[in-house]
Amino acid sequence: MATPSKQAAISAYRNLLKTQKQVFGNDLAAVEAARKETYARFMQNKNEANTDVLEEKLALANQVATLLRRNVVQAESADGGELYKLHITKDTELGDNDSIKKAMGSHRKNRKPKKTACCGGH
Repeated sequence: MATPSKQAAISAYRNLLKTQKQVFGNDLAAVEAARKETYARFMQNKNEANTDVLEEKLALANQVATLLRRNVVQAESADGGELYKLHITKDTELGDNDSIKKAMGSHRKNRKPKKTACCGGH
Protein backbone atom coordinates (compact mmCIF):
# COMPACT_ATOMS: atom_id res chain seq x y z
CA MET A 1 0.00 0.00 0.00
CA ALA A 2 1.39 3.40 -0.97
CA THR A 3 1.72 6.01 1.73
CA PRO A 4 0.04 9.38 1.30
CA SER A 5 2.56 11.82 -0.07
CA LYS A 6 3.26 15.38 0.89
CA GLN A 7 1.96 16.29 -2.57
CA ALA A 8 -1.38 14.59 -1.75
CA ALA A 9 -1.67 16.70 1.41
CA ILE A 10 -0.85 19.88 -0.50
CA SER A 11 -3.40 18.96 -3.16
CA ALA A 12 -6.13 18.33 -0.57
CA TYR A 13 -5.25 21.61 1.19
CA ARG A 14 -5.41 23.60 -2.04
CA ASN A 15 -8.65 21.89 -3.02
CA LEU A 16 -10.24 23.01 0.25
CA LEU A 17 -8.99 26.59 -0.08
CA LYS A 18 -10.19 26.84 -3.68
CA THR A 19 -13.58 25.40 -2.75
CA GLN A 20 -13.94 27.81 0.18
CA LYS A 21 -13.25 30.79 -2.07
CA GLN A 22 -15.75 29.49 -4.63
CA VAL A 23 -18.48 28.79 -2.09
CA PHE A 24 -18.10 31.81 0.19
CA GLY A 25 -17.32 34.25 -2.63
CA ASN A 26 -17.40 37.85 -1.46
CA ASP A 27 -17.95 36.95 2.20
CA LEU A 28 -14.39 37.73 3.22
CA ALA A 29 -15.00 36.95 6.89
CA ALA A 30 -16.26 33.44 6.01
CA VAL A 31 -13.36 32.83 3.60
CA GLU A 32 -10.82 33.93 6.22
CA ALA A 33 -12.44 31.86 9.01
CA ALA A 34 -12.52 28.78 6.76
CA ARG A 35 -8.90 29.33 5.73
CA LYS A 36 -7.75 29.63 9.35
CA GLU A 37 -9.67 26.51 10.38
CA THR A 38 -8.27 24.54 7.44
CA TYR A 39 -4.72 25.64 8.25
CA ALA A 40 -5.14 24.74 11.93
CA ARG A 41 -6.51 21.28 11.09
CA PHE A 42 -3.71 20.51 8.66
CA MET A 43 -1.07 21.73 11.14
CA GLN A 44 -2.54 19.50 13.86
CA ASN A 45 -1.66 16.49 11.75
CA LYS A 46 1.59 17.61 10.10
CA ASN A 47 3.73 15.19 12.12
CA GLU A 48 1.32 12.24 11.90
CA ALA A 49 3.25 9.10 10.91
CA ASN A 50 0.41 6.56 10.83
CA THR A 51 -0.43 6.14 7.14
CA ASP A 52 -3.95 4.90 7.88
CA VAL A 53 -4.70 8.07 9.84
CA LEU A 54 -3.16 10.23 7.11
CA GLU A 55 -5.22 8.56 4.39
CA GLU A 56 -8.36 8.99 6.49
CA LYS A 57 -7.62 12.69 7.09
CA LEU A 58 -6.93 13.37 3.41
CA ALA A 59 -10.11 11.56 2.38
CA LEU A 60 -12.03 13.64 4.94
CA ALA A 61 -10.54 16.86 3.56
CA ASN A 62 -11.67 15.95 0.05
CA GLN A 63 -15.13 14.95 1.34
CA VAL A 64 -15.47 18.31 3.09
CA ALA A 65 -14.56 20.12 -0.13
CA THR A 66 -17.18 18.13 -2.04
CA LEU A 67 -19.80 18.75 0.67
CA LEU A 68 -19.12 22.49 0.61
CA ARG A 69 -19.29 22.66 -3.18
CA ARG A 70 -22.54 20.72 -3.41
CA ASN A 71 -24.48 21.68 -0.31
CA VAL A 72 -23.53 25.17 0.86
CA VAL A 73 -25.12 28.20 -0.76
CA GLN A 74 -24.31 31.77 0.16
CA ALA A 75 -27.13 34.27 0.33
CA GLU A 76 -26.73 38.01 -0.02
CA SER A 77 -29.29 40.64 0.85
CA ALA A 78 -30.63 42.02 -2.42
CA ASP A 79 -32.66 44.88 -1.01
CA GLY A 80 -31.19 45.36 2.46
CA GLY A 81 -34.14 43.62 4.05
CA GLU A 82 -36.31 40.65 3.22
CA LEU A 83 -35.13 39.77 -0.29
CA TYR A 84 -32.02 37.62 -0.71
CA LYS A 85 -30.03 36.55 -3.74
CA LEU A 86 -28.69 32.98 -3.62
CA HIS A 87 -25.33 32.23 -5.18
CA ILE A 88 -26.03 28.88 -6.86
CA THR A 89 -23.10 27.33 -8.73
CA LYS A 90 -22.89 24.61 -11.35
CA ASP A 91 -21.91 22.17 -8.56
CA THR A 92 -24.80 22.97 -6.21
CA GLU A 93 -27.11 20.01 -5.76
CA LEU A 94 -30.61 21.07 -6.62
CA GLY A 95 -33.32 18.71 -5.52
CA ASP A 96 -36.96 18.82 -4.81
CA ASN A 97 -38.70 18.86 -1.47
CA ASP A 98 -40.42 15.49 -1.92
CA SER A 99 -37.83 13.56 0.08
CA ILE A 100 -38.00 16.14 2.86
CA LYS A 101 -41.79 16.09 2.88
CA LYS A 102 -41.82 12.29 3.05
CA ALA A 103 -39.32 12.26 5.90
CA MET A 104 -41.22 14.92 7.81
CA GLY A 105 -44.49 13.07 7.27
CA SER A 106 -43.08 9.82 8.65
CA HIS A 107 -41.89 11.57 11.80
CA ARG A 108 -45.23 13.24 12.31
CA LYS A 109 -47.17 9.98 12.14
CA ASN A 110 -45.16 8.52 15.00
CA ARG A 111 -45.14 11.63 17.14
CA LYS A 112 -47.47 11.88 20.11
CA PRO A 113 -49.32 15.17 20.40
CA LYS A 114 -48.06 17.47 23.11
CA LYS A 115 -50.39 18.07 26.01
CA THR A 116 -50.61 21.79 26.65
CA ALA A 117 -52.72 23.73 29.02
CA CYS A 118 -54.33 26.95 27.98
CA CYS A 119 -53.96 30.19 29.86
CA GLY A 120 -51.59 28.85 32.54
CA GLY A 121 -53.99 26.15 33.74
CA HIS A 122 -52.86 22.74 34.94
